[in-house]
Amino acid sequence: MTTNEIGGDAHLTGLIVQARDVNGGTHHHPPAQKLPPPRQLPLVPAHFTDREEEADALDAARLDGAALAVISGLAGVGKTALAARWLTGRTAENEAQLHAELGGHAGPAAPEAVLQQWLRAFGIHQPPAGQRELTGLWRSVTADRPVAVLLDNAGHADQVRPLLPAGTASMTVVTSRRSLWELAVDGAALLSLGPLTPRAAVALLARFTGTRWMAAEPEPAARLVHGCAHLPLPLVLAGARLKSRPARSLAAAADALVHPLREDPARMAITTGLTETYTGLEATAQYVYRSLSLLPVDAVDPDMVAAVCRLEWAEADWLLEVLADEQLLEPCASAPGSAARYRMGTAVREHARALAEQHDASEERDGVVGRLCVWMLAIATHAQERLTPAQATLRSTLPSSPDAPAVFTDDAEAMAWLEAHETSLLAVLQAAVAAGADETAWQLVDAFWPLFLRRHPYTLWAKAHEIGLAAARRAGNPAAVRQMLLSGAIGLSSAGRLTDATDWYTQALDAARADGDPRDEGQALLGLGSCHHNVGRPEQALPLLARAITLWEERNYPRGVALATIVLGEIALADEPGRALDLFVRARTMLLEADDPYDATRALVLQGHARVLVGDSDAGVRDLEEALAVLTDAGSTRWRARGLELLGQAHLDRGERDAARACFQQAADLYVSIRPADAERVRALAGGL
Repeated sequence: MTTNEIGGDAHLTGLIVQARDVNGGTHHHPPAQKLPPPRQLPLVPAHFTDREEEADALDAARLDGAALAVISGLAGVGKTALAARWLTGRTAENEAQLHAELGGHAGPAAPEAVLQQWLRAFGIHQPPAGQRELTGLWRSVTADRPVAVLLDNAGHADQVRPLLPAGTASMTVVTSRRSLWELAVDGAALLSLGPLTPRAAVALLARFTGTRWMAAEPEPAARLVHGCAHLPLPLVLAGARLKSRPARSLAAAADALVHPLREDPARMAITTGLTETYTGLEATAQYVYRSLSLLPVDAVDPDMVAAVCRLEWAEADWLLEVLADEQLLEPCASAPGSAARYRMGTAVREHARALAEQHDASEERDGVVGRLCVWMLAIATHAQERLTPAQATLRSTLPSSPDAPAVFTDDAEAMAWLEAHETSLLAVLQAAVAAGADETAWQLVDAFWPLFLRRHPYTLWAKAHEIGLAAARRAGNPAAVRQMLLSGAIGLSSAGRLTDATDWYTQALDAARADGDPRDEGQALLGLGSCHHNVGRPEQALPLLARAITLWEERNYPRGVALATIVLGEIALADEPGRALDLFVRARTMLLEADDPYDATRALVLQGHARVLVGDSDAGVRDLEEALAVLTDAGSTRWRARGLELLGQAHLDRGERDAARACFQQAADLYVSIRPADAERVRALAGGL
């Protein structure tokens, strides 16, 4: 009799139709399903803009063999978008793409949880529980299989290391608000991602509004991208909001960003991430963060921070590194061997300033700025005393800052310090004036004299002296008023503003006579004589110079006599080069005896030129070359340019056209930043050879 019973141990692999009873152990194994390669990378935003330079840097790192890259930056700067776009574009079609959010609102993700998720994506349904076993299995799985991994919002290096694939063909990109420099030990390429350029920020907004809208309101568009701190996330939110409200103007959107009573989503996107980072700092780092936002400077260094925050140098240095690691400060280029310098971005500064106003009393905030001014004056005074001791005649009435470092070890170091703080000078002066520290303000202008003398930043020179002169007058300090008038007039004259220079010299002359100061009277007469000489009125210049020399000889001031003698020599050059040579030699000797090597070198330039004019070109070229070597070391701009031009003329007179052309070209390159018309004139000389 036939039945439908199945007995014994049956192993069935196909479709079964049961008619009656099935007996015994039966095992059904469905065909295994092949899992697709995981493709977990975030979608690249449709509005992704710019970042070609950063993508090129990642390409270069990959070509150099890097299998790990860290993209760090502020919240909202577009780290994940860049990482996803770059990895997606450089992953083979069948290559696995894995993603993990290591931060998140629930706290840091445990590496073992991430590894379990990834191993399941590869078909390992029951991965081990312990991190060591999971890491070992993960490395075995990826030893011969390339994968692209994106680890988002990592908090520290130890969170990353267990998740790195084993194969060199794999690529891992980590994003973090911290620099995670520790991963450089693992061969990581480090990329700090900054805000978009203004042009790219406007282009990103235009992805939502259209380019016509941006072009129709350029000024509000610029304000809007500035209000969004050029960060992609707030720009995207602002753009999306504009797109949903086509009747709204860009000006209204820009105003909403700064309105104190409105919770604008774009502004919140900026502050939320910064607040999270700030909250994670320890108390002293928080105080330094708030204090730095109050400083009217472009960059800070440990010396400055130690002084204004009343810290030991080592602690200040460490805390700056901490803030930089947290992407709250950006490293600036620093000279080899010098202390690191940092800058604070616009969005970070505004956030930190709001916190300072919230947490620090007005007296403490004013104290931070006041300590900056005192410290800056103390250091600048050291530089002035080293570089131009003859000018440092009005000593600071303020006590030296206890936080001031030792006196500079050489002239180059002193000059480098002045140059590093050049762009902050006006803002610091204005802060000193706003605090009522007029004595500090004019003394700071005076202390920056070596920078004015050697670098000739004419716009800064004039503006700083206008502030210093007003401060000296408010302080009721006649000597300071005369100092500001005289040194300011030198800058106006050098810049070719001879009418203004004459006015300032005349005010100084009247003040010196009223105050009974023959030394400053002689300086004013010298300046007025120079102005007349520069406009081609030697007959008016000569009696003024003679009167200055008489005053100074009566008061035994040989340096002043020598300076006036130089101008007499320049007047004599046109008709009496032999007499001019004698005057320059005499002036140089007196300046060397008066310990004024810089002005002595100016005299040497003119001495060399006079030797060429009297027919002794070999000696003249030697003088000019000697002077140029000194001026190069001193960092002089105008006198190097003038010396090179005169040396070029000497070579041309000797028929040495190639040497002349080279000198003219170098002179033109120096003139261009201070006297563009002279640059064009000398460049034409070079072009004619």
